[in-house]
Amino acid sequence: MNSFQKRTAVRIGTISILMAAIASPLAWFVARENAEESIVSLAMEESDGLLRHFDAINLNVANSIDHAKSAANAISGGLFDIAEIYDTHGNKLAEAMTPDGETIESALPHHEAPNYVTSSYESLNVSDGHWALRVFVPLRVSATDKTGPVSGYFEGVRVVPAWQREQIYLSSLMVALMAGLASLLCGAVLYPVVVRLSEENERTARELLASQSALIEALQRSEQELESKINQRTVELQAEQTRTKELLHNILPKEVADELSATGSVRSVRHEAVTILFTDFSEFTQAVSAMPADRMVAELNEIFEAFDSITDAHGVEKIKTIGDAYMAAAGLPKACPDHAHRCVRAGLKMIDYLNERNRTTSFKWSLRVGVHSGPVVAGVVGKRKYAFDVWGDTVNIASRMENSGEIGRVNVSAYTYDLIRHEFDCEYRGKVDAKGKGSLDMYFVSGKREI
Repeated sequence: MNSFQKRTAVRIGTISILMAAIASPLAWFVARENAEESIVSLAMEESDGLLRHFDAINLNVANSIDHAKSAANAISGGLFDIAEIYDTHGNKLAEAMTPDGETIESALPHHEAPNYVTSSYESLNVSDGHWALRVFVPLRVSATDKTGPVSGYFEGVRVVPAWQREQIYLSSLMVALMAGLASLLCGAVLYPVVVRLSEENERTARELLASQSALIEALQRSEQELESKINQRTVELQAEQTRTKELLHNILPKEVADELSATGSVRSVRHEAVTILFTDFSEFTQAVSAMPADRMVAELNEIFEAFDSITDAHGVEKIKTIGDAYMAAAGLPKACPDHAHRCVRAGLKMIDYLNERNRTTSFKWSLRVGVHSGPVVAGVVGKRKYAFDVWGDTVNIASRMENSGEIGRVNVSAYTYDLIRHEFDCEYRGKVDAKGKGSLDMYFVSGKREI
């Protein structure tokens, strides 16, 4: 053995011993860290699924406390022994724990109200030799957007059972011993060929590093492309959902549309205090016969668009149009104490609008308005083309108020008059015959009462 070989042997032996001394504790640490991360990763994944299943992600909405409690109870006893859920202000909404969790709960270090934006965990050695893993997870409504606003916080503690702790320690010890032994054997095996293969090993290492870098870059590009496609599809889906909601809100009242979207059906509801408004154009049939069809449709469309704006401004819900008749209601789907006042104001505004319009247009429209108050049943009919409608004798009497009225006047029933008489001046008409209803007390609304 020449001096070069001796020096090489000494150097390899020294390096092997140092590597064994470094690799053994490092392997122990890495193996234990990997074991902890595996436990935490699985627990966090399962807990996220349960949180989303119980709708405990967005904690700033109604029933968030009930959702949080349900989720915490489901999570504790599984992969976590303690499950705590907080809202965005750091207020604890729910807490659940197993007997093992209760044993160590008082020994856990306390911390300030949660205010973190990334997930993390800590390894704790608590009383009586217990080993626990505590995770801190910010909750976000979107499962893909990790930078979106935080909607709450989840904290979980897992008490590592004795058998799993011993398994981790034993596995870590075996890895450490194998790392040390491998370092020593590596030196012994490499010594005979270290000089002859040094250049080849360096070349192989460079090629391997280059191939790994290329593979990592390819995987990163694929991941970025996939994430970009997912984000694009998400944006398209959200835009389509928004368009669908807008179309549905144009057909149905907002509350009814939301119920239909959420449940797939709408319950028919009886409303005890509602006011129905009917309008109709006088001598409409004669006007249609003397007017081109496209002009007639354009005129009606312009007028009904103005009526839609008036009803929206006065808190009145448009129900439907039937030919030249326009029907609206106040007090549904949400009840309101001034439903009669709203319809009367809207009716007066419609008449004012037509009077103003008639000053500048060649064709003059004459409008009758009838209003009546009482109970109705409201619901959605149809399977493919939904229609929100109301039924009941109140609707029939409101129609008779319109039929028995006069051009340019709002004709109301005695019941509606009793609701509005403190705000509007009215002219008693006496008992007027109404088709199918006999003689009914009717009033013309003269205008808003001066105070």
